[in-house]
Amino acid sequence: MAEAHISGKKLTQALREMKEISRMDFVLFSKKGKLLASTCPEPDMKMQEFVTQFGKSMAESQTIQDWIFLKIEINEKTEHILLVNKNGSEDSSYVIGRMAACQIRNLYLSAQEPVNEANFLRRMLHGDYSERQIREENQAVRLKSGSYLLYVIRLATEQDEIVMETLKNLFVLYNIDYLVDVEEDCVVLIKNVQGMEMKAEQYARCIIDNLQTEAMINAWVGYSDPADSFLDFRSRYQQACTALQIGTVFYDEGRVFYYRHLGLGRIIQQLPPELCDLFLEEVLGEHAEVELDEETLATINQLFDNNLNISETARQLFIHRNTLVYRLERIEKKLGLDIRTFEDAMLFKIAMMVRTHRKQREHLLEDKPMAELSHT
Repeated sequence: MAEAHISGKKLTQALREMKEISRMDFVLFSKKGKLLASTCPEPDMKMQEFVTQFGKSMAESQTIQDWIFLKIEINEKTEHILLVNKNGSEDSSYVIGRMAACQIRNLYLSAQEPVNEANFLRRMLHGDYSERQIREENQAVRLKSGSYLLYVIRLATEQDEIVMETLKNLFVLYNIDYLVDVEEDCVVLIKNVQGMEMKAEQYARCIIDNLQTEAMINAWVGYSDPADSFLDFRSRYQQACTALQIGTVFYDEGRVFYYRHLGLGRIIQQLPPELCDLFLEEVLGEHAEVELDEETLATINQLFDNNLNISETARQLFIHRNTLVYRLERIEKKLGLDIRTFEDAMLFKIAMMVRTHRKQREHLLEDKPMAELSHT
């Protein structure tokens, strides 16, 4: 039996339910020290070192600082480490911790599946297998060799039977293609290039159009270069996820994102917060936090779409040329940039992308469960 895949969202929910009952915090790590779920802000980085050391030790439990460390065994093998924050006596905290560990263990056991195509591919995409294990498991599953495109499909809502059936019926050729649900709102279509009659980007748009018409759900698709070996699936999956992440942040009007066509977004996404703040201070100065209304943004976007041609932009906005010039002068006063000029227009474009990136990072740190942060 293969170890079950349980999403970070489900693990976090289980820990939060335990916290509501016990009024104690819990943190769940893999045996290798990867943070999986938590009911509190991210623990000290040293805690990760303690987890890996404890995982290698012979001890079944250990108390470090204000935390009780407990091993969770699945199929007689240590797979996870649960940290329980002491609340009251150590004995009562230990008992509650053991109960929580049993609940996590049962959650995994009840979700275990035999090795099959979907489970094998899901674990491969998440990096749970070594190269040797991939080759060994594939001898039992016997996936068809070939060149594959991996389409990571992010759904506007959680996937359901209608979505999966739509994708299976329209895009999956039996015994050639594979469909894997990796998260509640994310599906991966592993498409054999041999069975495709259109270009990669056209195929992605076809997926989006059919999900809208058949399943009435919006979706975004990220993809990368073909994988010519099963050993490449993990890296191609990561690239497609990166394309999706960067694309939805910086190019919000797009629906399809190719890993090699991410432009400035790829560079900006790697900037640390300190450099973002420094750049915004240099370019916008005191105007760095100025918010622009919808009319102003629409005007700017239309001007960019027309390569800074004022006359054509005014015509498409159905306003007089002088009215547009007046709007642009107001924007210059707000931002300190004259976007009628190429240099200032480029600075504005980059500054807005940097600001979007910074806000996205702040939003992730404030609102996302710790398990999701570690996954991203």
